[in-house]
Amino acid sequence: MFLEIKMLWKMKHIVVRGRNKVKKERLFYLDFIRAIATISIVMTHFNARYLYLSPPMPEKAIVTTTVSNIYIGNWGVSLFFIISGAALMYIYEDKCNWKEFYRKRFLSIYPMFWIAYSFAFLYLFYSDKRIPSSAVDVPKINIIFSCLGLDGLLVRNIPMFYILGEWFLGVIIIMYLIFPILRKLIINYSYATVIGVIAVYLWMIFGFNFNFDRGTVILTRLPEICFGMYYIRFRKRVNGKVAYLSLLILVTNGLLKPNWSQDIQTTYVGIFSFLLLVYFSYYLERVVIKKVCGVISKYSYATFLVHHVVIERMMKTFNLMEISVLYSYILFIVVCVVVAFFAWLLYNVHDKIIKKICYFYMEEIQRKKKTL
Repeated sequence: MFLEIKMLWKMKHIVVRGRNKVKKERLFYLDFIRAIATISIVMTHFNARYLYLSPPMPEKAIVTTTVSNIYIGNWGVSLFFIISGAALMYIYEDKCNWKEFYRKRFLSIYPMFWIAYSFAFLYLFYSDKRIPSSAVDVPKINIIFSCLGLDGLLVRNIPMFYILGEWFLGVIIIMYLIFPILRKLIINYSYATVIGVIAVYLWMIFGFNFNFDRGTVILTRLPEICFGMYYIRFRKRVNGKVAYLSLLILVTNGLLKPNWSQDIQTTYVGIFSFLLLVYFSYYLERVVIKKVCGVISKYSYATFLVHHVVIERMMKTFNLMEISVLYSYILFIVVCVVVAFFAWLLYNVHDKIIKKICYFYMEEIQRKKKTL
């Protein structure tokens, strides 16, 4: 028997004892989709090693390289943008103190990124006997972009000391910067904001002609981010009709394989995949699945930071031209285990460092109070 559909759209609250704060219930479908998106990104960079061979060997790829006629990496990233918009709107729909918001976003992004970058930098320097960079003689001043997490976004146009994070991290940082403005527009000017987002998106698709990958520009991702935000504000659940329509569109797009813009396809395939996965999640909300998805979600950012270096370093030790499909699957499992270990290690190192900093900060405050 299927589980009874949970009324996830209701805003259940839990009062935190001893505080005047309210914590919203965790939404399973966000963890579920985040877990799927995380796995798809790891698969993407694993499979990419076969796609970049000469000649390419997509037959050795794990499961698939496409979803409904778009690259699986684009699919996973699209889901991440949608759930990021949805999660932020779910947390900050009622109130968003800009100062507190930016403080929390800063702490959620940069300390772990800096730790991961530092260790990866030292490892690659020792391993390769050179400074990790995207080109020879990179201007030293460009290390600033690495410190800001923007090097992956700009590396195709500017020489960088890029190691990890990719373009996605840079766009997420920009998304955090503009979220309070988007939230205010959506709450106060819902219809006008929809028109504005569509207009900007159409210009990006048909009018953007700069020397920059259109899919990595925040303006191209506005429909996905805002869809997640609108979903939380106005929809909050998916019924059978919407799910079946989403499935029909995804299957049709996969079968017909239209040759129009991949950016356009990524947008609507991502949105309809989100709706379909939300509907599936209603029937999968079991204890074991919730725990697995919760764990993957917990370590998703750490996984995102470490997986690329782990995959690149592990797979270069194998002859990918000669490896069999079976061995490829075994290698993928081993890679996932190693990625999981380093993600866990990074998460816990970061956690201990942050706790130490907070402890010394509080100690300093207490010391100053005693001297007054």
